[in-house]
Amino acid sequence: MEKNIVNLEINIENLNVSIDNNGLLKNINFKIEKGEVVALVGESGSGKTLTAKFILGILPERSVVAYDNFCKTQKIGAVFQNSFTSLNPTVKIGNQLKRLYQSHYGNYGDWTKKVVHLLEKVGITNIDKFLKKYPHESSGGEKQRVAIAGALIADPDVLIADEVTTALDLKTKFEVINLFKNIRKELGITILFITHDLMSIKNFANRVYVMYKGEIVEENTCEKIFLEQTHPYVKRIIGFSNTLWTRDK
Repeated sequence: MEKNIVNLEINIENLNVSIDNNGLLKNINFKIEKGEVVALVGESGSGKTLTAKFILGILPERSVVAYDNFCKTQKIGAVFQNSFTSLNPTVKIGNQLKRLYQSHYGNYGDWTKKVVHLLEKVGITNIDKFLKKYPHESSGGEKQRVAIAGALIADPDVLIADEVTTALDLKTKFEVINLFKNIRKELGITILFITHDLMSIKNFANRVYVMYKGEIVEENTCEKIFLEQTHPYVKRIIGFSNTLWTRDK
């Protein structure tokens, strides 16, 4: 038990969150250990992103929050759905990453070395040329990789990826999953992967939490959750995901 406590990156016990008198998160118990990939799965509105925002400390001011225990690592990076849209269209990509580096470290230091290293890790090629591009001169996939690299600049212990595969075709979706697999392998980072698509985390996540109407209704290893489910909602989405998987193959 002592070892598990030491290795915990995030630990939440009995979290409840209400906004405008609406109970949106109910009795959430959630933990991530160092080096894990943990998936948080559920339909839109189930409370996944709200949980991530609680971890990051960016809930709306009108939120009413109660919990028995909450601890987290000091450095957490995050990539949200379509986060690349925050890139300034009038500033070259290299200058934006340079400014981001400066915002974390207070100086420009070895920003080029750091940024080149991270862009290599996320699969960007011809980096010298790429840094001189404006965002509109790169593809959507490239901009998404820039957003991931930007989230890694501060060397976070945990990277939260929130719906980063949404609206992608099956091929591109698994390219992104493989990218996160490589990031985990190369950088040794802990990952919280938030998605509505259970199949996207198969053979990727270590453990899975499933959320439904603001509650965690199932938790299991990634392997076991595809074999056995107890909650009707989880049974339904597993069956639906298997149907889509078979059809798309």
